[in-house]
Amino acid sequence: MPQLAIEQNSTHTTAISSVKLSPQQLQVATALAQGHTVTAAAREAGVHRGTIYHWFRKEPHFRVAAGEAKQEYVAKLNDDLRDLSALALDTLRSLLDKPDTPHAVRLRAALAVLERPQFPEHGWSLPERIEPLTEQKLVDGFAEMKAYDRVLRDITR
Repeated sequence: MPQLAIEQNSTHTTAISSVKLSPQQLQVATALAQGHTVTAAAREAGVHRGTIYHWFRKEPHFRVAAGEAKQEYVAKLNDDLRDLSALALDTLRSLLDKPDTPHAVRLRAALAVLERPQFPEHGWSLPERIEPLTEQKLVDGFAEMKAYDRVLRDITR
């Protein structure tokens, strides 16, 4: 699997590339952030998997960098999913708006919209009212905090 670069999405954290890591440590931190196993990350970087565990226990810069890389990767995936969701909804809207769209396709598009899980709760629900921008920022902030908490729990396991 090709490795994607971890991009810096916020100004709150230090970019992973600016932390003093060896090229192998940087490669491992990036691979782990993208969900690779320790064994796979070790194999790709040409180190023993025990070395990675040693880095986590004895090198706080590596531990912090791996956590930040994972946080940034999760944030990037979240942004990508929001972009794709908007595109998908635009596509569904277009299908519903066109009078020449076959009835079966329009029905499936309508059901897809109605069955869409609503943020932040999962499961079926009717479309929710649009919240004011300040409330949406608050909801987004809670979602980011929840994602960061999951990352921290995954790292400490």
